[in-house]
Amino acid sequence: MLVRDGLILMQRRFSTGYLDGYWCLPSGHVAEGESALAAASRELLEETGLRVDVGDWQFVCAMHRRTGRAIVDLFFRTEKFGGEPVIVERDKCDGLGFFPLDALPDPVGPYIAVAIAALNARAGGYHEEGW
Repeated sequence: MLVRDGLILMQRRFSTGYLDGYWCLPSGHVAEGESALAAASRELLEETGLRVDVGDWQFVCAMHRRTGRAIVDLFFRTEKFGGEPVIVERDKCDGLGFFPLDALPDPVGPYIAVAIAALNARAGGYHEEGW
């Protein structure tokens, strides 16, 4: 999660087959041999053009979700990043911007709303759903 002046960066998913039309956080998958923090920095760069040093991420929460498969999500936050956000993957995203934490765009992906609530609580946590 990128936070700047009390605003959080969100992107609207488009044509991915999962939560299309919903506002979510830049995210992705960990590659073989890659740490979760390195993956967070790489995925952010690939999706938004923004750079974050691996050591600047702070843990927010973890989730264990079951959709059509089991998923473990790790959420991190930072206020330290370089650049201005742009939509890099236009085939997967059709909206990108910073929003107030108390006035998020609609609709927000349900599990994303849980992660943002953990960010607002300023305490690491664990959430599971779909079991």
